[in-house]
Amino acid sequence: MSFTSGGAFDGGPDTVARMLNDPNDIQYMTEDGGVDAGVHGRDSDGNFYVVLESPLYYEETTGLAFSPDGRHMFVSYQKNGILLDVWREDGLPFSGRTVDIKYHSTVNGDII
Repeated sequence: MSFTSGGAFDGGPDTVARMLNDPNDIQYMTEDGGVDAGVHGRDSDGNFYVVLESPLYYEETTGLAFSPDGRHMFVSYQKNGILLDVWREDGLPFSGRTVDIKYHSTVNGDII
């Protein structure tokens, strides 16, 4: 299955990370290029979603890491030289139960 067959993920996967002790078992991925490169995720049920994208910064997102308490996600836009510290507005860790995410539908394993 390809992560780049459609939907919002228009670049190839680059950095892949998981959080320890995440009950949602989400696999986070940065994007190796693309129009609006960002951070995307896939859970154990096969749902795909966008964590962040930027219409201002482009090219490759890289360096994905999480703080030990899971409340901060660090990611950089390589060509732009920007390092972001991302957190949830509700103060919960990224492994928290309530996440305001945009899911992408799949048909026969392909993102649409």
